[in-house]
Amino acid sequence: MAQRLINAQSAYLRQHADNPVDWWPWGSEAFAEAARRDTPVFVSIGYAACHWCHVMAHESFEDQRVAAYLNERFVSIKVDREEHPDVDDAYMAATQAMTGQGGWPMSIFALPDGQVFHAGTYFPPQRVGQVPSFTEVLQAVYEAWDQRRGQVEEQAATIAKALNQQRQRQAQMATVVHTSDDGAPASELDQERFDGLTGQILEALIADEDTVHGGFGSAPKFPPSPVLTWLLEESAWALREEAPDGSGGPDRAGGLAVHTLEAMARSALFDHVEGGFARYATDRAWQLPHFEKMLSDNAQLLGAYARLSRHPAADADVRARAKRVAETTVEWLRHRMCTEQGLLASSLDADTVDAQGHRSEGATYLFSDEQLVQAATSAGLSPSQARQLARLNQGVPADEHALRSGAPLNITEATPRTVHFDEPLTEDDRTLWEAALPELRSIRAERAQPARDDKVVAAWNAQAIRSLAEAAMIWDDVETLGFAEQLAERLWAVHTEAGPSGTRVYRTSYDGARGQKIGTLADHAHTVNACFSLASALAGSGREATWVDRGRQVLDYTLSSAVVRHGDEVTWSLADSFEAMAAPGQSGPQLASPVDGPEPSSVAALAQALQAAAALQQPAGEISTEDILHHVPLIGPQAPLAVSGSLLAARRVAAGSAAFRILSGTAADISEAKKVGALLGIPVEPLGDGVVIGSAQPLTLSLCLSGAGGGVCLAPVSSIGEALSAIR
Repeated sequence: MAQRLINAQSAYLRQHADNPVDWWPWGSEAFAEAARRDTPVFVSIGYAACHWCHVMAHESFEDQRVAAYLNERFVSIKVDREEHPDVDDAYMAATQAMTGQGGWPMSIFALPDGQVFHAGTYFPPQRVGQVPSFTEVLQAVYEAWDQRRGQVEEQAATIAKALNQQRQRQAQMATVVHTSDDGAPASELDQERFDGLTGQILEALIADEDTVHGGFGSAPKFPPSPVLTWLLEESAWALREEAPDGSGGPDRAGGLAVHTLEAMARSALFDHVEGGFARYATDRAWQLPHFEKMLSDNAQLLGAYARLSRHPAADADVRARAKRVAETTVEWLRHRMCTEQGLLASSLDADTVDAQGHRSEGATYLFSDEQLVQAATSAGLSPSQARQLARLNQGVPADEHALRSGAPLNITEATPRTVHFDEPLTEDDRTLWEAALPELRSIRAERAQPARDDKVVAAWNAQAIRSLAEAAMIWDDVETLGFAEQLAERLWAVHTEAGPSGTRVYRTSYDGARGQKIGTLADHAHTVNACFSLASALAGSGREATWVDRGRQVLDYTLSSAVVRHGDEVTWSLADSFEAMAAPGQSGPQLASPVDGPEPSSVAALAQALQAAAALQQPAGEISTEDILHHVPLIGPQAPLAVSGSLLAARRVAAGSAAFRILSGTAADISEAKKVGALLGIPVEPLGDGVVIGSAQPLTLSLCLSGAGGGVCLAPVSSIGEALSAIR
């Protein structure tokens, strides 16, 4: 066996290097080998922190008989989805179309040219009800390949054609102007039309809200990060405009956001001992998470909680709780996720491996009542206080099957369980918890720890930088701003490369060495957003112009690479991948979908970047933000969670893509403009050479607006409130 994964940069691939399966890494060589041998291809896609990926690896890929069958009759390819998000997206679309669901590990069976003819996710080692075993699947797939080749090839071609057409239609929802029945444009967004759309979207969110536990929909439940940011900004604008009654959209927007953010902050989704959020919860009440912690989730949630910590829709207690969550998350990023090279790692594993090699999900994070009492007593609390601390916890054992069944949970004082609070802690209870925290951290530190995937992903680091910059503005926090700038400098040094058409971004790096893959549209767009947010946070430092220029350089390259013309050159889409070769099984480039998932779509990220460029008076070529937001009125009222990232860009465009231009004032005035701007999505322009800043200087600032007809700076005024009044 070749052991081709032994020296892979990807931690996920190295996890499989010693499998008896003769794995190939993703690449044309593997497909060429399948063509040479005339065998089908098995593509297994996952990531390092994935619990069920570990389960299937142990059950099937470490099994000698399964491996022998795979090696004899398939070419097997192992893919790290975080390295190859375009490959993952293409095959996920096939899996969802063929099975009605998706997830990881993803199990793809394809022709030697990469076209899919069968797909699934996790398969057990033995049949479970109607779910076949992995061996049964392998045998059925190979039998179809061997005995019904023509039918298999015809089916694969049909699937590929349908998926390509579906992807093109979906991509063009963002870029094609849609018309109503009377022939008028139905997807243009002025302020009046956006206000009406906002009302429809809020109604849809309210209908889908879990009014008991927060969030939207039922289990499994993911943090709805993109929509939370939009709701907070929508609420902040409307409250500043002082809606005349409490029945309008503004109060509902803030209420939806606060309810969900509060629920998640006291739940087991949040790590109350060390900080950081888990990937998702298996239940409606957020009591039992899948324990992997992903940078992508925490980067977004940090920004949301930082906003909530100063938000006018929240009372003082809610703000204080939000700031604790955000600050703890910053410390978790700094102390647990920073690599030696000064960037942020991708994830912490869901599982812990003990000294005997036994793998257990979440074992690091669980505490029994006995352990809580012991920690409290060791911290000097009285016996009654220690018992009160244990009573606060309403967590559950890490037994997803038992929780889903609805059967009574057999919890004793010795049962390890998650840490979950049903209600916000009172001031007295918070004092008890914080007194016991050092002991709880000591207990945890002695346990086996989940592995960290040190792969650095550009898009996720950029999202973290943006949230840190926004938090620094909201809190007027020099230390947080320094952390953001430090990360940004390292990201720029390691992940970018200048060229004649601008600066391109590489997707990953390992140990300070960047990978070979050019970043996706999301990597580039999020990097632009990070640069522009950091520039606003640094206004007045003398360093902000550098970051505006860097953001424009990356945006220039992005726009030169992303536009894909179709047919008569009038219809166009955005490419999600800038690599020269399309993913096997596709005709043409991988196109960018405007539909959000747990992260904003790459189209949404680019829309935000274009809007920020317009606000900062940076020329961005022939494409405007409005050109890629035509999907928002179509999808938003029916599926608001699918377009939340785009909604954020749309609301800023509808309000004129405003920016503050400060002409004079004090350092405190600049800080206040940054704080208000971070809550409302208004950047602060780099301070010009003629700006006068001093302890006795009166504030003078202009509000600069940008739109399809060009930009204009309004007459200078002497207060932020007066400047904002011009928006409407």
